[in-house]
Amino acid sequence: MRPDTRTGQDRADVFAREVERRAHAQRLEVFLSSRDAGRALAADALANGISTARLIELADAAARYADAAIEIVHEEYRPRLDCKESCSYCCCKPGVLISIPELLRILERLTTTLDADGIAGVRERAASYTRQLNGRSFDEPTDESIPCPLLSDGRCSVYEIRPLTCRGYNSTSVDACRRAHESGNALVPIFSLIKDVTDATTVGAATALRDVGFNDALVDLGTALHIALEAGEGSSDAIAGGSEALLAAQNSSWVGELWTRVREIARQLDVRI
Repeated sequence: MRPDTRTGQDRADVFAREVERRAHAQRLEVFLSSRDAGRALAADALANGISTARLIELADAAARYADAAIEIVHEEYRPRLDCKESCSYCCCKPGVLISIPELLRILERLTTTLDADGIAGVRERAASYTRQLNGRSFDEPTDESIPCPLLSDGRCSVYEIRPLTCRGYNSTSVDACRRAHESGNALVPIFSLIKDVTDATTVGAATALRDVGFNDALVDLGTALHIALEAGEGSSDAIAGGSEALLAAQNSSWVGELWTRVREIARQLDVRI
């Protein structure tokens, strides 16, 4: 047997690389499982055609899956998260990307639970959101506080049906959240496996939407709400029918770019997907 001539630093480097490899492999496994689930749920919901009701059904099924998967992650790893009720730093930045089915689900909740004054309030907050953007891209980092139109008294008014991106976003440091609220360049540490679940479910559902010829782009929540609420009655059915009214709110590259990054990680791990 040849003697091990590696230095302590060499051994530490090998150990660190192996830990990183296993972490990537674990995240990839979670991502691929959730992607497959999102795709299957979308295919089931839309098997008999596309309608407003079926798209809302898809959003509901995807959220229920994500909640169950996230609960498993919590039980397995018990991550220390600083997210608490009425902590809304993450609700005050633009660029919250959601699927069109999720937008339709939110619009349905607003129109079935709010009176005219309540809807008028959301409409005004959505208009204020777009005024604050002042023509800038919603994907552009900003130091400003630009509250989500659904935020009311520091709480999400549709929390039970919040989009996947909100379900998956988490923070391990409220101090980092506070800094990010004040600066668009600050970063927030997260527990990645939770976000992997919701991101992957979104990618899977988007793939199925594309397969049936529906718009698989994500939309900025605040901008899309403004467009839909200003359009008034019938906007949901028009969107479900293929209307291009949401073009100004769309991000058509997020899904593809994320999937490209995942495929590269799989290639590095020699995993066929």
